[in-house]
Amino acid sequence: MILTMKKVVILILFIFTFNVISLAGTVSFTLDSGQYNSPPEPRLRHPIYDTVIIENDQALEFGWWIDSTDTGGFILKIYKGYNMYADNLILKENLPADVDSFKVKTDLFEDGKVYTWSLIRTSLSGYKSDKSFNSFKIIKKNGNKK
Repeated sequence: MILTMKKVVILILFIFTFNVISLAGTVSFTLDSGQYNSPPEPRLRHPIYDTVIIENDQALEFGWWIDSTDTGGFILKIYKGYNMYADNLILKENLPADVDSFKVKTDLFEDGKVYTWSLIRTSLSGYKSDKSFNSFKIIKKNGNKK
């Protein structure tokens, strides 16, 4: 009788182990998939050209489209030059989701210099998109050169 019980226990363990091993190859999941984990990168509106002309100390407005419903906010960064390194960062703003533009005073920019701006979308769950960016050269007119 004890021998039969051992055989039954061994048989149950064998069946259970076989099923677990066979399921392991067919069941998979990932923690970094889904729409909330990868928000779309923002679409830039302006400035998107190679040159920006500033007249009479007007503020330079950076704009983008709000085209995603799961947006928690935006991170706007402006760099001096083409390289987006921390040493070149001259402005960083965390903006709410309902803001589609941000104005910057012209005294931040020097005439004839190149600047790069980048924008990152954050999702409601805190994930960040890839950055959208554009580089441009500043041309100041009407004696407001710095």
